Amino acid sequence: MLVSLDIKNIALIDNLEAEFADGLNILTGETGAGKSIIIDSLEFVLGERADKSLIRYGCDSASVTALFQTSQNSPAAALLEENGIELDGGEILLARTMSVDGKNVCRINGSRVTLGVLRSIAHALADIYGQHEATGLLSEENHIKVLDKFAGEALAQATAERSTLCAEYYTTKREIAEYGSLTDVEAKTEEVKDAIKELQDAALEPGEEDALIAARKKFNNAERIRDALADAQNSLDGDSASALSQIVSARRSMSSVADYDEAYAEIERRLESLKLEAEDVAATLSDLIASDDFDPYAAERCEERLALVRKIKRKYSITEEECEQKLEQLQAELDFLAGGEAALERLNDRLDTLKTKLAKNADTLHSLRQKAAKELGELLVKQLKELGMNNASFAADIERTSGEPDPSGEDKVVFLFSANAGQPLRELVKVISGGELSRFMLAVKNIISDIDGVETMVFDEVDTGISGKTSQVVAEKLYTIAKGRQVLAVTHLPQLASMADKHFLINKFTDKDGAHTALTALDEKGMLGEIARLIGGSEYSSHALPHAEEMKRYADEFKKR
Repeated sequence: MLVSLDIKNIALIDNLEAEFADGLNILTGETGAGKSIIIDSLEFVLGERADKSLIRYGCDSASVTALFQTSQNSPAAALLEENGIELDGGEILLARTMSVDGKNVCRINGSRVTLGVLRSIAHALADIYGQHEATGLLSEENHIKVLDKFAGEALAQATAERSTLCAEYYTTKREIAEYGSLTDVEAKTEEVKDAIKELQDAALEPGEEDALIAARKKFNNAERIRDALADAQNSLDGDSASALSQIVSARRSMSSVADYDEAYAEIERRLESLKLEAEDVAATLSDLIASDDFDPYAAERCEERLALVRKIKRKYSITEEECEQKLEQLQAELDFLAGGEAALERLNDRLDTLKTKLAKNADTLHSLRQKAAKELGELLVKQLKELGMNNASFAADIERTSGEPDPSGEDKVVFLFSANAGQPLRELVKVISGGELSRFMLAVKNIISDIDGVETMVFDEVDTGISGKTSQVVAEKLYTIAKGRQVLAVTHLPQLASMADKHFLINKFTDKDGAHTALTALDEKGMLGEIARLIGGSEYSSHALPHAEEMKRYADEFKKR
C-alpha cells in the first residue's frame, strides 16, 4: 500500500506531504484546486512520461517521493530481487527528480535505477485508472490484451511459445529467401564463381591505383624526361669538356703535387670519389635511357591496368586493401550455396514443421481464450450487477483470422455489450454510454487487479457520467474493493466521499508568493462539511449538513454490514 507521498515543486505545489491509510482514501476539492496535480505527481513517481512543464514556475527542479509497504512475497518484492535492490522491512521508497535542463533521476530504496526499472516495479505496486484508460478500452486492439491478461499463466506460456515459434519461422523464411529457388541457387553460384575468378585474376595490390597514376604521369612526360636524362648524361660523360673528363683532369693535376702536402692529397682523394660517383651516375643515366620505361606499349599497359583497377574497385565497392576480404566473403557465400538443393529441402522441411506447430499453438490459444472469455463474461456481468446494471450482458467475440503468423495468434477479439434486457449484444464502442463505461471499466479493473496482485488502486474521477442511485452503488462497490486493497479515489460524489476511511481536501490559496495547492486530512467535522459542500450547499448550510450527516450514518452502517 501507499504509505506516504512527498511532492516538491510540481505545478502549484511547492511542498506537500500526505500520509495515506489502508482501505478507501478519498480526495475531493473545488474544480481547479489541483486534484489533477496530485494524480500527475503520483503518475510521475510511478514512471509515467512527464515534461518540464510540470516543474513549478521559478524552480530549477521538481521531485516526488512515494513510500510503499509490501509483503516479502509480493510481485514487487520479486522484481526488486531481480534488479538487485534490497527490500528493507517491506518498505519500497520510490523517488524521481526532474530538472529544467532535462535531467531525470530515479531511485528505489536509495539505489539509482533506470526509468524502465522504476516503471516496472511501480506498476506492480499501484495502478492508476483515469478517463483515458476507459477510452482505451473502447479500442478493439486492447480487447485481446485484457482477455489475455485475465486468461493467466497458461495463456502467457502459450503466447511465449508462439513468440519463439514466430521468430524461428521468420528466420527460416529469410534463409529460404537468401537461397531463392533451385534455379536461383544455380545462377547465383555461377555469379559468385565469376566474381571470385575476376577478383583473383585482377589480383589488386595495396596502393596500386596511386602507383599507376604516378606511372601514367611519367609516361605522359616521357619526351621531357628522356631529353633531361640525355642532357644530364652528355654533361657528365659526353665529350672532352664533360664534367667527368674535367674531374679526371683535376684529379691528375692534384696527383702530381699530392706528395708535397696532406691537404693536396686529401683533395686528390675527394676528386677520386667525385669521379667514381660521376661514373656511377652516368652509368645509371645510361641504364634509364636504355630501359623500356618509355616504351609506348608499357604506357598502354599502364592505362589498361589502371582502367581495370578502377573498374574492379567500382564494381565491388572496395579498395585495393579490401580485395582479399571480399574474396573471403564471396568464398563463404559460395560455400553457403554449395549445398543449395539439400539446404533448401532442409529449410522447407523446417518451415513446414514450424507451420504445424504454429497451427497447433493457435488452436491452444483459441481454446484458452474461449474458456477465459466465458469466465470473464460471467465475472463481469456479476460485477456490473453489483454496480447497478442488473440487465447488462457481455461476451467476448473471438474470430479466427488468416495470414502470416502473428505472435498474438490467429484470434481477433471484440467485446460485445448490452446494458438493457431484450437488446442484442453489439460492439462495446457502439453502444456503451459514458456512465456505463465508467462502471464497466471499474469492473474490469477490479477483476484484473486481483490477477496482477496490485495492492493500491487509484481512481481519477471514476464518477464521470454517474449520478443518482448509481452513485451510491459505485460508492459501495469502491468501498468493497477497498476491503481487499488500498484505494485512492478523486471524486465529486458525496456518496463516495461518505464512504472514506480517510478523507483529504485539496484546496488552492494565494499569498505573496503566488498560487499554491495544499492537501489536508479532514477530521469528522471536516468530512461532514466537505460532504455537505459536494451535495451542493455551503459547508454547514441548514439543508446540506443534515443530509451529509444522514449520508455518513448510512455509510457507517453499510461498513458495519
